[in-house]
Amino acid sequence: MVALLLLLGLAATDSRARAVESLRVGSELDYPPFAMVDDSGAPTGFSVDLFRAVAEVMDLDVTFTVGPWNELLEDLRAGRLDALPFVGIFPDRDEYLDFSVPVVVTHGAAFRRDDGPRIESDDDLADLRVAVMRDDVGHEYARSRPWGGDVETFDSLGAAFDCLAAAACDVVVAPRLQGLLLIKERDLDGIAPASLTLEGFSLAYAFAVRAGDAGLLAKLNGGLAIVAADGTLERLHRTWLPEIESRRVIPVEVLLPYATGGLAVFLLVVTVLYVRQRRATGLADTRGRSLWRQAEHLRQLAARLDDERARAEQARAEADALIRVMPDLFFRLDAEGRFVDLHDPDGLALRDLDHLRGQSLEAALPEDVAQAAREALMRMHETGEAQPLDYALDLLDGKTHNFQARLAPMEDGGSLAVIRDVTEERQREADVRRAAGAMATVSAAKSRFLATLSHELRTPLNAILGFSEVLSQEMFGPLGSDQYRQYAKDVHVSGQALLRLVDDLMDITRIDSGRLALHETAVDLGAVVSSKVAVLTGLASANRTEIRVIAPDHPVRLWADEGQVQRMVVNLLSNAVKFTEAGTVEVSIEDQPDAGVALVVADTGIGMSPDQVANLGDPFYQTSPDVARGSGGYGLGIALVKEMITLHGGRLDHESVLDVGTTARLIFPPDRRLSNAVVPVTVAQSTTVS
Repeated sequence: MVALLLLLGLAATDSRARAVESLRVGSELDYPPFAMVDDSGAPTGFSVDLFRAVAEVMDLDVTFTVGPWNELLEDLRAGRLDALPFVGIFPDRDEYLDFSVPVVVTHGAAFRRDDGPRIESDDDLADLRVAVMRDDVGHEYARSRPWGGDVETFDSLGAAFDCLAAAACDVVVAPRLQGLLLIKERDLDGIAPASLTLEGFSLAYAFAVRAGDAGLLAKLNGGLAIVAADGTLERLHRTWLPEIESRRVIPVEVLLPYATGGLAVFLLVVTVLYVRQRRATGLADTRGRSLWRQAEHLRQLAARLDDERARAEQARAEADALIRVMPDLFFRLDAEGRFVDLHDPDGLALRDLDHLRGQSLEAALPEDVAQAAREALMRMHETGEAQPLDYALDLLDGKTHNFQARLAPMEDGGSLAVIRDVTEERQREADVRRAAGAMATVSAAKSRFLATLSHELRTPLNAILGFSEVLSQEMFGPLGSDQYRQYAKDVHVSGQALLRLVDDLMDITRIDSGRLALHETAVDLGAVVSSKVAVLTGLASANRTEIRVIAPDHPVRLWADEGQVQRMVVNLLSNAVKFTEAGTVEVSIEDQPDAGVALVVADTGIGMSPDQVANLGDPFYQTSPDVARGSGGYGLGIALVKEMITLHGGRLDHESVLDVGTTARLIFPPDRRLSNAVVPVTVAQSTTVS
């Protein structure tokens, strides 16, 4: 914890490392908008984002486990999880769970199809097929009703509504808000809540921990107060719960004035009083209350603090030990920018902090830091939103320390500030930037070397190619031996292969340096395919491979670099032919759903493993070095294709199965496609080369 006088530049002698507590937290699979999973399988939703925000401000390292609700609840009871972010508060759970301050209150409803049976009273549900989410609040409500013994249970609320939509169920009993959002999300027309009030189905939701875990519960309540104060809770309400009026669940204007021993001390006192009061009066008295009624209840508890001094002192003493693990420095300013309350649990300040109370920013801070703080406060008051503040101070250890503060507005016109030392983080960022610069220098040196090498190789290669061609064609007379002629031809072929490698290296160098440009014209993709297939006929025949070309029923024209398109097509085709022996290579042109176009090359060759596909496209990577050496490959062809199609705004995709074959898709974006009226060209319907 960095003390307040570190912020002021009055110095500290040490910054101690702080342990970060790890938590295992469960999240439901399908309970929108509070808990669900995104397309990647990661947890998301209102309660998940709220728990993450609380964990961040309290320095808790959270690992989420996603699963069915009933399994998560059992894991929490058994100690395999530490907390759940969204649990209904009702008496049966008091034996094994403790709850934080409530974050949402919801009411129940009976959802039916428009063409389904009429529901006018609770008794009408007795003769219907009722669906609920297993172990959810709807299930708990059903168990308490005479008709609740025969309900159908599902692992998720979405599955229950699917049953209703398919007419396999007559009604779904569930929280009204979750049901309405699920209907809207899945576009379930013809399903709506019945005009029926489910008596007693009103429930407050909160964070839950195992019974007796008072330390973790106090941290969660403290974090809820902070995210309510800095505007995070209100922002999450607007994002996930637009149908609910956004209100502060924790009234900071009540909590902070009484936080004489620190914010967490007061939160622990209020939590203890709240839990005692709730358990004394029973859950039945709290059901049906709105979030505003919950806030009023906390105000009443705060007003009784003077009569509970003896009990508060004990709670305050217990909280002192807990608050010392909080990693950040807290202080509060009034509307004029004077220090009102300070919190330094680690006791690292060199002077008594009490003498700073009542001082202005200008009187306590260095001039530049005070000015930056004033500007941040002005932005905060103008926007009503929390503002960041970064600054540096020279401390007594002779080093410059970087600090990061966040100023959040209070409803009394003042502000709450949270400060942490980020010197080590900034040093790591600087190290990363230096490493990136060094890598860029090495890459530039490599590109220069390749460019120089390629240029120097071209001169002797041209001579080798010229003289070998003269010898192989016996322009100046017979060589006198067939073996000499064959040697000359071999030298010429090898020189051509080496020249292609030099050309590829030059292109790689141009790509790395950003000098490979596009010379765009109208390109007939079908004509390019036909010409390149004809070039590869000899290689296909040598491999006993049949090339099949399936042309589209209409010309396909692109606005592209024709030279690069030809190289991309020939590289894909030659790869397919080289790695396919006694098989087939099929070439086609496909229209894409987004109006783009794809050249598809599918072969029945040796195929690739998933690891090989993952590395495909890396310069000089060869999936089968033995085959590549035999066919003259150097592992640059696919790398060049990927870079060239990227220059055109497209992409190259591969699908492959080992020993079965490979399909490559060269996909051009819609804006590269020309209309049929631009450059009229006649394309044959089908061509086969074998």
